[in-house]
Amino acid sequence: MQNKLMPTDQKAARAMTDQQDAEQYWNSHFSKVEGWVDSRHYNVLQVIANTQREVGITGHVGEIGVYHGKLLIGLAHLASDGDKVTAIDVFEDQSKNIDGAGVGSFERLQENIKQYGPKNRDYKFIKADSIALTMTDKCKIMDERGPFRLFSVDGCHTLEHTHADLLTAQEMLAPGGVMILDDFMQPHWPGVTQAANVFYSKGEPRVKPFLYCYHKLYFVGYGWHNQFYDAVAREFAHQGNVKRVDMFGSPVISIYP
Repeated sequence: MQNKLMPTDQKAARAMTDQQDAEQYWNSHFSKVEGWVDSRHYNVLQVIANTQREVGITGHVGEIGVYHGKLLIGLAHLASDGDKVTAIDVFEDQSKNIDGAGVGSFERLQENIKQYGPKNRDYKFIKADSIALTMTDKCKIMDERGPFRLFSVDGCHTLEHTHADLLTAQEMLAPGGVMILDDFMQPHWPGVTQAANVFYSKGEPRVKPFLYCYHKLYFVGYGWHNQFYDAVAREFAHQGNVKRVDMFGSPVISIYP
């Protein structure tokens, strides 16, 4: 009698394979992809992805400002079969890269995804200056590629660009989706921190920060904040470099350095 896997067994087996592939990327291939992402974000993203999985949060993954795909590939490994992976970048049109943050190669990005990215994902590359996206553009991206469970903001680091990207990312999040802001409180890129201040002082954000670590600030929707804050607190609070702080009126787990 042939031994066949039941659907639940197949799902578990697929999840185990995805986990192994993700670990192989972060442990063996991550360092081979050009970029500026701390490898310790893998542990953080695992906690976030597991929390989303436990409560049934679904959605796709995306990033504004992908350079050669170092983080984008990591996010793709945390997605599931058939999930959409969306990259928004100026790519070769470096005339729009006004602050020189990551002069990347589209060809190199594609090579890295082909070599290190999971094969069973729906990749799309949108060549655009993110600050110039119209409401129609954003609605089309949301309709065709969203909503997003994980969305990284790592584009042009000026105040104006970063603020626009925060607004774009917030609008595209799925309920329980997490938004990740790169280079917050990084002294070489003050525009990012200034943009976050403007985001909270002059608007009506629907997300709260819950974690700061390795120059990235993580946000989630108001109704989900306690769940994600508690999840990262349980996982990391025992570390000597962890402190509970307040940022923009919300409790945040801060891991530094």
